[in-house]
Amino acid sequence: MFARRLGATAGLLIWFLVGVSCVVVDVRYHALDGLRSGFSVLLQPARSVLRTPSDIAAELGGFFVRHRLLQKERDALLTERTRLLVDANTAKALARENAELRTLLQLQARPGQRVVHAALLYQGHDWFSQRITLDQGGRAGLRSGLPVVDATGLVGQVNRVYPGSSEVLLVSSPQQLTPVMVERTGQRGLAAGSGQGRMELRYMPSQTDIRAGDRLLTSGIDRVYPAGIPVARISRVSRSQSSPYLRVECLPLAGLNRSRAVLVLVANPQVTKP
Repeated sequence: MFARRLGATAGLLIWFLVGVSCVVVDVRYHALDGLRSGFSVLLQPARSVLRTPSDIAAELGGFFVRHRLLQKERDALLTERTRLLVDANTAKALARENAELRTLLQLQARPGQRVVHAALLYQGHDWFSQRITLDQGGRAGLRSGLPVVDATGLVGQVNRVYPGSSEVLLVSSPQQLTPVMVERTGQRGLAAGSGQGRMELRYMPSQTDIRAGDRLLTSGIDRVYPAGIPVARISRVSRSQSSPYLRVECLPLAGLNRSRAVLVLVANPQVTKP
């Protein structure tokens, strides 16, 4: 057929008839199913290769979407964690403050004495300052020289008074001297501040019965501090060959850097009847 060089129209007609015959045979008798299956198996690698770029693009797109979602979830969790930590710290601070207030409320004023509740406004302006400022002053009846206590012991003494605030000199200040007695033996002495939250018991003879762990209370002989207020606990006792006195180091019992609520002890003037 091809050797005779048929025309284009005749060749087209013949191929058309062949195609129609294949379609009829396939539809009627399914004769080309095996051929179709063989071509499908042969073209499977090619289809996989052609589909690979779209699969990679879809996987990368999903990865970036999941990454953004994970970042948003992480940021939300970090924000929630920060909020919970702030709430927890606030709750702890409130619990501590409530415990201090409950302890202060249990302190009863002695006869001839009243108490003024005060709160800490701020501490000294520098690291070495041994002063605190309270939110009560002259309008609350405060005056210079009044003792200040917290739930655990003596804090200090009112040093300056303003109409709405007052300044307290802490017991650990080098300018402060406190008459005390040893609770265990009754031995009297003079506790002086040495700065940085520490104290020392001065002028104790070397033969004095005193040991680490003893508690110091106000003796009351100066009539400034009522007797029996806890002041400090002895932390170290050392003897020197060149001095007739002991070197006694103490730690204040009051929360000088922790207390937020304090009491100012105000002595009421005694009215004498004629």
